Amino acid sequence: MSPQSEDPHNVPVPVYIPGELIADVLSFLPVKSILRLRCVSKTLNSLISDPFFVKLHLNRSKRKDELKLVQFLEWDKVSFTVFRMSENPPLIFNLPEDSYHTLKDNVWFNIVGSCNGLICFYDQCYNYNSVLEMWLRIWNPATRTISEKIWCSGIGPIESLANFMFGCDNSTNTYKVLYFIPFKKQVKVLTLGNKVRRNIQKSPVKHCSSMNLAHLSGTVNWLAIRKHYSTYDYKNITIEQFVIISLDLGTETHTQLRPPPGFYEVPFVEPNLSVLMDFLCFSHYFKQTHLVIWQMKEFGVEESWSQFLKISYDTLLLDYHFSYFKLLLLCYSEKNDTLFFMNYLESQAVICNRRFNRVEKMNRVEGIDRSLLLSGHDHVESLVWYC
Repeated sequence: MSPQSEDPHNVPVPVYIPGELIADVLSFLPVKSILRLRCVSKTLNSLISDPFFVKLHLNRSKRKDELKLVQFLEWDKVSFTVFRMSENPPLIFNLPEDSYHTLKDNVWFNIVGSCNGLICFYDQCYNYNSVLEMWLRIWNPATRTISEKIWCSGIGPIESLANFMFGCDNSTNTYKVLYFIPFKKQVKVLTLGNKVRRNIQKSPVKHCSSMNLAHLSGTVNWLAIRKHYSTYDYKNITIEQFVIISLDLGTETHTQLRPPPGFYEVPFVEPNLSVLMDFLCFSHYFKQTHLVIWQMKEFGVEESWSQFLKISYDTLLLDYHFSYFKLLLLCYSEKNDTLFFMNYLESQAVICNRRFNRVEKMNRVEGIDRSLLLSGHDHVESLVWYC
């Protein structure tokens, strides 16, 4: 042994890495890689399970410039198609069908919604007494965690899955499933965790049979038609106007918001309400030749509506005579100015790169039938669990 190695002053000093720095680095990793670190040490396992780290990782995942859709392939399998918009041109691929992305139950499910990496399924069947039984299940495909059946018989009978919504009350970090009863004002809610089913405040207007629901920042939002009665030239007239109804999942109360300027009366073609880049968006069809999208820059502030996009159907290579009322913008990549549309009437995905002036219409994606795209739900990988 050399004299230098025997010198106590040359003993290597252990490098100390603060836990905050370790958490910050790990939060950029995919879920599958993080889960492998749980068995390394109790310290890492405790860090990964910490609610602060779970929330930090979720926020980082949400900022990734890609859109992931959840789709059905078979009765017992669910497919994940990833649209990675940060690439040029965007990459479109399907994750492999392995046990990591497959449900074990050999039954048919309907997807209620996706929130913070959790997917809510609904199913129903008649038991041996001919009584309709209904239940929910919560699944995190990234962590391979699935809940037991959550019975929801008090919510039904279910007439329209489109009137279901799965969301999170950010004030208490509580997940809820809401059901808006068609043709009525009644709203039922199931709070996950304590599994309490109850009625909440009625909506200001009756629900449609198929509602376009948008979940944003602990609220559920939808478009409704409000009727006003007025007198003109000694005659009673009815005026119909669009209004945005916003249901706060924390207070469970409703607020009415005005749409962007110019939509005081109901147009021939119904507009769409959606969430894009964490903004509530209102899209409509201008003179049947352009798609116009507005963003509410400050949620709940009606004066903050700002026009985000106006794009012609000629640019999107669409025949507006047939397509103009079924086009929906699902994703926007600010990095390379790329738009991802869904043309529901023609069952097509349309990608428009405005920076390079390139438009691509997709009828099939890596062997997956185009109709499956229509059942997609936005999804992000996370470590989140509902209780």
